[in-house]
Amino acid sequence: MLGIMRLRQLLNILSRHQALFLSIGTVAYILIFSGLSFWKYDNFLYNALDLGIYTQVFESFRTANYWYSSIQQSSYLGDHFEPFILFLLPFYLQIPHPKTLLVLQTIFLALPAIPIFFIAKQIFQNNKPRANLWPLGISFFYLLNPLVHNINLFEFHLLPFSLIFLFSAAYFYIKSSQELIVNSHKSFIAFLFFCFLAVFTREDIPLIVFMFGILALIERRRWYWVVGPMILAGWWFILSMGIISAFNIDGRYKFIAYYGWLFQTSPIQFITHIFGKTDNWIMFFGFLFVFLFIPLLRSRFLILAIAPFLQFALVGVGSGEMVWTIHYAAYFLPALFLSSIFGTKRLINQSGAGYFKSKFYGFIFEDRGLLIMIFTLAMIGLIIIFGPLGNFIPYISGDNKRLVNNQETRAQKALINMIPNQSNAMFSSSYLPMRPANDNSALFWVFKGFKQFSTRPYIPPNSTEYALIDSEDLIGYIFSHKKYDNGDNRVRNFIEERQFFVQYYLDRFVLLSRKPAEELLYETLDSLPENFNIVKNGQAIDKNSEITLIAYTRPKFSRITLSSSGNQFSTASPYFFWKKLKSTDKIYTMNILLRDKRGKIAMKKNYPLGYGLYPASDWETGKIVQTNQRILLSDNLEGDYEVYLRLIDATGGGFILDQARSATVLAPDNPAGEEIFLGKISITD
Repeated sequence: MLGIMRLRQLLNILSRHQALFLSIGTVAYILIFSGLSFWKYDNFLYNALDLGIYTQVFESFRTANYWYSSIQQSSYLGDHFEPFILFLLPFYLQIPHPKTLLVLQTIFLALPAIPIFFIAKQIFQNNKPRANLWPLGISFFYLLNPLVHNINLFEFHLLPFSLIFLFSAAYFYIKSSQELIVNSHKSFIAFLFFCFLAVFTREDIPLIVFMFGILALIERRRWYWVVGPMILAGWWFILSMGIISAFNIDGRYKFIAYYGWLFQTSPIQFITHIFGKTDNWIMFFGFLFVFLFIPLLRSRFLILAIAPFLQFALVGVGSGEMVWTIHYAAYFLPALFLSSIFGTKRLINQSGAGYFKSKFYGFIFEDRGLLIMIFTLAMIGLIIIFGPLGNFIPYISGDNKRLVNNQETRAQKALINMIPNQSNAMFSSSYLPMRPANDNSALFWVFKGFKQFSTRPYIPPNSTEYALIDSEDLIGYIFSHKKYDNGDNRVRNFIEERQFFVQYYLDRFVLLSRKPAEELLYETLDSLPENFNIVKNGQAIDKNSEITLIAYTRPKFSRITLSSSGNQFSTASPYFFWKKLKSTDKIYTMNILLRDKRGKIAMKKNYPLGYGLYPASDWETGKIVQTNQRILLSDNLEGDYEVYLRLIDATGGGFILDQARSATVLAPDNPAGEEIFLGKISITD
């Protein structure tokens, strides 16, 4: 009884101060997700190019290179038409840093909770007093929604900035249906104003605005509610396509390449593609599951999602789960939330069978404590399964959980700080946001060889003096982009032709520059040098006899200090001597394992052969290939350990989005042969 009384008191307080608690929730969301965004940035986890590109575009206005992106090697206006960048520019100019963009994105993703609150308040205003907490509850459902969290933590984009305007437009659209004609005109002007602001954020937002006109037509609204959004959407879409085509290097909207198959298909194939493709059903049910299928109770506003759904359902390759795990979910949130609000109202006002109402329905909805418990458990489950926050919940494990290695982060910071601020470099994707002001290029596009959706070659400028490579990126590209099977050759040729030398290599990170140096990552030999540990006969490292380890040096423990950084790192440095016995297309990696005295694995790391720059498929048959490894050891390791090597047949691996919404390599743990003992190592202070 005491618990029920306290719950009632709490609900009464919430009911009397809804605006206050909504403000607290919104501010809390901004603080939490700004902090998580900073964590990602500080640990080099924004590795999908987008934050780097956008930061460079904002930076271009400071350097009078307006809209130019050296990462794309073209004007950004040739990619997307997003003039809302100009509205955000003053904030960036005050604090010119990528974190400014991340905070702005977080703020604009939190703000839609406010119009959602007023929409729900408008819809529930005639309900019984017990329903007056639904507006606050639905607003909190937005702030707790895993789709919103996915958008927030996957890179930076302008698309999320449209949500505050679309929800505000929806508020005036709904409000007008309950007003007199005179006031309805005022709501229409406000509705059209927010639609206009929405289309400023991205060229395909007019697809959603246009569907407001279709919705008004179905609801038999006055003609201007139908024509207004249709004219605005059509005019802006045509204008956007014209501007993008004018600035694109190939003179067209490059993303039309996704839909090239439509011009060569029959009506039957078209229908089969939409309704017979598994990815489309995964996308459809994934969105509905997050909303507990409530939108289906009042599906009218799902009309707003038809155009975005077709936008992804009609691409030549599948979208599926990807759509609701990254920023593309923003296209669907207005339709899903509006339908959910109306669906919830229908659910609580249901006047079905008396038995159902008295025995089950009333039991659930009259007992607020039970309802709150069910909602809380459902939200926790949705957040863990569908969102990124499961990554930060202790004791929640999974293959896609991101575990940050502080030593690796320190090493990356030390290496990037060795590049002079004004020097141009070729970077792995995660380093691009750190140096937005320069004429830098992307390792990703050098690997592919061509600009995005273009036949024009991607060539870093001659002023490129440095290259900072994360070999995990290279092996990920090899996994995921098999049609670019010469990508590693292109990167290797770039390094050789531009006469780059290895300055430092540590773990999976390699810093190169044009300054002559004697460090080597790999070397091809005619014969095996003397005084090395020969692998015992019968200890076949590759059961298919395609490559074999013939010799190695025992790993040596040492502490190194990267020049000018002052940071010390504990390392083990073995050399390996391999021989390719016959041709192979397999992708090999190697596991390095450290076991303590009890045989328990204390450290396990995976490295691509030849750092991904010189994979086994490119080795010359019969030649000896020496690969040098400098393994970064965790600071919490101390004492004696045994070091082992396993060769892994990683063919079939690929890039995935981990739970923190960062790209990571998932390689199959498929040993290609026996485990080899390399020796003992003693780690001391």
